[in-house]
Amino acid sequence: MTNVFPYAGQEFTVNYGGDLVFKNIYSEDGKHVTAEFLAGEMAGAKMTVPFSWQALPDGNFLLWWQEDDKSTIVHCDNFEAKTTKTFYTKLDGSFYVLDGVIS
Repeated sequence: MTNVFPYAGQEFTVNYGGDLVFKNIYSEDGKHVTAEFLAGEMAGAKMTVPFSWQALPDGNFLLWWQEDDKSTIVHCDNFEAKTTKTFYTKLDGSFYVLDGVIS
């Protein structure tokens, strides 16, 4: 028996403020996430990539993946509390820590 991501088949809007708004859609099998830009100059762009996850205490989930351009994303999401803390490393080495709201 496999351990399936508890939010498989669901989608969430993640808002970091300004033009940083995304829709994350988790595949039915819980193995892929589709991230779609909802605002800004990249609105409408999307990618589907494999992701991994681990349950943490207090309803938190650690999620991580590598984007099409090979940059890396790590989320600590709490879907019930509707919060996210995201760590993003671009190929040029720049590193961002973002706090957002999940809806």
